[in-house]
Amino acid sequence: MGSAPEAVKRLMVTVRPVALADIEALYDLDQACFEPGIAYSRGELRRFLRMPAAEGVLADDEGTLAGFAIGYLSDGRIAHVVTLDVRPERRRGGLGKLLLEDLLARLARSGAREAHLEVSTENAGAIAFYEKLGFLLRRRLSDYYAPGRDALEMEKKSLQERSR
Repeated sequence: MGSAPEAVKRLMVTVRPVALADIEALYDLDQACFEPGIAYSRGELRRFLRMPAAEGVLADDEGTLAGFAIGYLSDGRIAHVVTLDVRPERRRGGLGKLLLEDLLARLARSGAREAHLEVSTENAGAIAFYEKLGFLLRRRLSDYYAPGRDALEMEKKSLQERSR
């Protein structure tokens, strides 16, 4: 019997809800994915996960954190994506799409009808990724990350629920 194609192998992960016990692994991956000033502190990650309407999902690859996504429901109908982190060696294989879609589906089941997120204007790869998944430019946020470090606020209308 032959082995699965490489693209399929890369997605053979267990996706599960994030727990507060995962904070250290989430923090380490976030620090690896984002530069200082953009990466979140342990306290910020804890604060997001403790929000009443928070959702977090992670991809576990045989005990190794391959990626995670955190978001929350605001104003009763807007999903706000806080972060999407995927190990650099696991990017461009569908894992980010899997995590983001799972997160948005969970938030849609909680009542979200649209989603918002912020992305650095310097991160062309992420902007293209979000556009491919149906996000559109909403507005530019001047000095969002630091003076001279702008972000784009992007939105996706009409979230669709997905069964668990």
